Amino acid sequence: MKPLPLVALGGIAGSLLRWQLIEALPSLSLGVFIVNQLGVLIAGIVAYRISATPSQKLFWITGFAGGFTTLSSFAFILQGSNLISGFGYAFTSLLISLLILNLVRGKSRA
Repeated sequence: MKPLPLVALGGIAGSLLRWQLIEALPSLSLGVFIVNQLGVLIAGIVAYRISATPSQKLFWITGFAGGFTTLSSFAFILQGSNLISGFGYAFTSLLISLLILNLVRGKSRA
């Protein structure tokens, strides 16, 4: 399959699942936090743990994880927060994302 349909299909699937998960959770900030961390986990597994083909990487990392995660909602939450809670949310999001990638990557890759 050509790259454009792979990325498009992955993006559609990721965006729809993000919407469903965020709608099912009690708050936007919790929903965005969870989908962003799950997106990092999915991208990390595809990049570091499975022998994915270039086409699979396009679908899962660029398409699905790209459509599933959301920088725009993350920024919206930060903009609406006071300085301390916004910094805490941003720092926690970044720290957990990096911890997830380190756990997924393990010691097998530098």
